[in-house]
Amino acid sequence: MAPGALRAALRAIPRLYGVTDATSATGMPDGEYALGTQRVFKCGGCVRLATGSLAGSVLTMDQALRNFVSLGLDLADASNRLSRYPADYLGEGERGRLEPGAWADIVVLDETLHPVAVFAEGEAIDLH
Repeated sequence: MAPGALRAALRAIPRLYGVTDATSATGMPDGEYALGTQRVFKCGGCVRLATGSLAGSVLTMDQALRNFVSLGLDLADASNRLSRYPADYLGEGERGRLEPGAWADIVVLDETLHPVAVFAEGEAIDLH
């Protein structure tokens, strides 16, 4: 989404949240990939069908966080928009937050907002 459109959406929707429609091509070089039974083609930041129709993206949640922060949102607000607000929408009160009784799904970021550690339900996940 273009920065101007996202800024307008943020003004219009107070609890606007972000999700990603990332495909299996995420993190991979440009080329041909499978999306279910369809063949898709990754080029740059998007994934398209052979017809040219948009089929998905390669947006990761950490990049979505950096995108929100680059628009001027503070880190806590940007984080809530990618964790707490989507979980709340789904009625998942034990996810998307760091509170007693929550699932302890945590991503540790470096100063450039890139992941350095991931924990799912409190257990470390190997990033490599």
